Amino acid sequence: MKTSKKLTLAIYVSCLMGFVSLTAQRKGAVLGDTPKVIVKRIDGLGEYSSTIDLNDTRKQLLMAGQNYQTNYGIYAAITLGESSLGAEYKTLLEIDFEIVNYKPTYFIGIDSVVVAANPGKDGLTLKIYTRALSDKRTYSLGRDALKDIHFEKGAYLHSKRYLNPMFPQFDIDGKPIVMEDGRLACDPDNGMAFDFEFFYKDGRHVVRKQDYDKENETLQMYKNEIALSLPGRRCWTSFNKIVF
Repeated sequence: MKTSKKLTLAIYVSCLMGFVSLTAQRKGAVLGDTPKVIVKRIDGLGEYSSTIDLNDTRKQLLMAGQNYQTNYGIYAAITLGESSLGAEYKTLLEIDFEIVNYKPTYFIGIDSVVVAANPGKDGLTLKIYTRALSDKRTYSLGRDALKDIHFEKGAYLHSKRYLNPMFPQFDIDGKPIVMEDGRLACDPDNGMAFDFEFFYKDGRHVVRKQDYDKENETLQMYKNEIALSLPGRRCWTSFNKIVF
């Protein structure tokens, strides 16, 4: 009985977190109750990272990826201002994102970008939600979404790319349906395109694939690097050193 209660609670929490994530995607920014986010300088990320110059208003590469046999890059033009914390800090004002599809099978767009406080890593994570067949190639975050975010000189901007299914299912209220394991309910196709990142098909046999991004990674899986921390070895996460 106790095991059954614990399992029911775990499923409830998983579904709740999935719904919160979807709500965050729609709102575009989630910083929790923290009034000020300070992205501190950290060491040990020099290998397999790139650099973003906050003095430059060009679109700079955040990360590259491949889904649906489509190679693409996600770029960002960042506008910053003076920080109330002093000369060693800058504050974010605006970020304009753009996704560039280089060799597309399906064109991939940006559904939304969520700003999440992440004290355990470097203070901030940009969660970029992408989807094939989306017609949105750009996405912008304004001053309300980026309010009171301060970067220390030498800090790293942490970004994660999440892939939404092509054909999510919605309830009668228009809300995405979350399954018991926390994943989005979705259809394998729309009669014209098949979602082969989320499903396997052989004739009439259609099976949903396992979400390998939810596997428990260990230190033994990656020699000479810390699991889930260093950039470059997985295409869904990146660290960019901040220069200003």
